[in-house]
Amino acid sequence: MLRRYWHVFLTLGTGIVLLSAIRQTRQIVIPLWAHHIGLSSASASMIYGIAGAIDAATFYPAGKVMDRYGRRAVAVPCTALMGVSFLLMPLSHGFTTLILVSLLMGMSNGIGSGIVMTLGADVSPSVGRPTFLGLWRELADAGTGIGPVILSAVTAVWTLGGGIVVSGVVGFAAAAALWRWIPGQRASRTERAPSPSEPGALRE
Repeated sequence: MLRRYWHVFLTLGTGIVLLSAIRQTRQIVIPLWAHHIGLSSASASMIYGIAGAIDAATFYPAGKVMDRYGRRAVAVPCTALMGVSFLLMPLSHGFTTLILVSLLMGMSNGIGSGIVMTLGADVSPSVGRPTFLGLWRELADAGTGIGPVILSAVTAVWTLGGGIVVSGVVGFAAAAALWRWIPGQRASRTERAPSPSEPGALRE
């Protein structure tokens, strides 16, 4: 499977690794930055919870947009806006500004709900699909592990703000990769692996 679809894993799969990296990192930076600027644990928890509510509230409309306008319509804004929110976070120095940045971060993650496995279903072959999707999931898991490592490594040699900014750059790299390699809505079967009968049915 790797030999046959190495190009898909190397190109679109790279975008999935980067997307998963910034998604995992976003769960860490809110409490870390809240502590850094001196907010209480209760305030940090409130901000995190509100951001999570906005994230969940965008699930359904994101799915409608994805099925109507294609995968790029949600994948690229999701990663680009997350990148923007990361760049803005070091500029926040209080409860109000941090909650605004966190709301942007939650909304941007929510609009990409389900995109990882939906793209995997789109490009997977009809024969050997479980194996393909298993490898696809491994790419996402790799990104989940890489994201916090990038933040930690840059923070160790620079500052927490610097680590957050570098993590934001990962989001822009993910947006560029997904824009470049997500198959077009009318991509022919010769341009990509066969799609399942209901490409929007599988959600992460």
